[in-house]
Amino acid sequence: MTEQEITIQLSDDPFDTKVIKVQVPKGTKLMSTESYAADVLAMYELSDSAIQKTQLTEDNISYTTSGEITYISPDRSRATIDTNSKYTASCFLTKEPEYIVEQMQVGMEIDVKIKTSKNGDVIASINDALMDIKLKEIKDAIGNKTVGFTAIVKELIHGGYWVDVAGINCFMPGSLGGLNKLHDFNSLVGKEIIVMPITYSQDKATIVVSHREYLRTMIPTRIHELDENIKEARTGFVTGITKFGVFAQFDDCLTGLIPRAELTDKMKEALDNRDIKAGDEIEFWAKEIISDKKIILSQLGPKVDLWDGIDEKYKPMMIVEGTVTKITSYGAFVELEKGISGLIHKSKLKTADLTKGDVINVKIGSVNVSDRKITMNVA
Repeated sequence: MTEQEITIQLSDDPFDTKVIKVQVPKGTKLMSTESYAADVLAMYELSDSAIQKTQLTEDNISYTTSGEITYISPDRSRATIDTNSKYTASCFLTKEPEYIVEQMQVGMEIDVKIKTSKNGDVIASINDALMDIKLKEIKDAIGNKTVGFTAIVKELIHGGYWVDVAGINCFMPGSLGGLNKLHDFNSLVGKEIIVMPITYSQDKATIVVSHREYLRTMIPTRIHELDENIKEARTGFVTGITKFGVFAQFDDCLTGLIPRAELTDKMKEALDNRDIKAGDEIEFWAKEIISDKKIILSQLGPKVDLWDGIDEKYKPMMIVEGTVTKITSYGAFVELEKGISGLIHKSKLKTADLTKGDVINVKIGSVNVSDRKITMNVA
């Protein structure tokens, strides 16, 4: 006979236990936290996953898994979780999210992170499992240009920022905090922004995120909105100055140039005196959208579209005077006013002998403002 220690449960409460010593035949193996636990697993032919989980626990390696709630104390301060391994883990509910604890019931499956305490107790943490799941979700989104996460900029540090993404501490380089170089790095601290994960630093075990990548994805939408409302005044801030004009950022992610010729006299004087600096607020209108990366701005007023209201001014069957500006193989172009011309198709010219510069009366046929086209006949 040999003496061994075993733990017995004294009531329905799995925490109500006592360690006793028993005399057993030599060679008998008991379920315990001792080193011979692997032999017991083999004896009961547990699954490979159960053996793996047990080994991780005995090696003090944390891991996330799912388990069944087998017990909840009457005061809902603690619970036991069966993770299909040798060990039943204890979960201290006072440390877990309240909204989850309120929904917990015996028999429910739940994600937990298993770890071993200093005194050898097996502990299950719901909150740590949530963090692991969120971390995986963020890491899986690296390189995906369609996924962004809400983040809080917590702290400015050397080289960038610590940002909180769903409770996960991530690093954002200062150069990726905006579309253009930030004029005041402290201005982001405490703000809520959208970021995209771009890489994972193995050395620092940290996800690197970028606000700039998110802003870039917004550009096509903002360009469309700008084109639709090009006559509206804009307010932005200066991002840089040159002798040719002032660069300004606006509508979150767009950057344009206000050429010197498009600045007000007051702003020209400020430019010459170097009184304009990055971060200054500035007002302007969009003058021309050349591309996503090239927008011309102006402080002298909104873009004037000569075709606005032309369909109200010139209506079908109306006879007006115009000047022939061009003769082609398919007809004659007639200017009704500066910037507004129409075409008399060759089939409508009949015997009319027109030359450039002739002033004639024409009858309006159709007016298409969106296509900038007016058809007409010789009156």
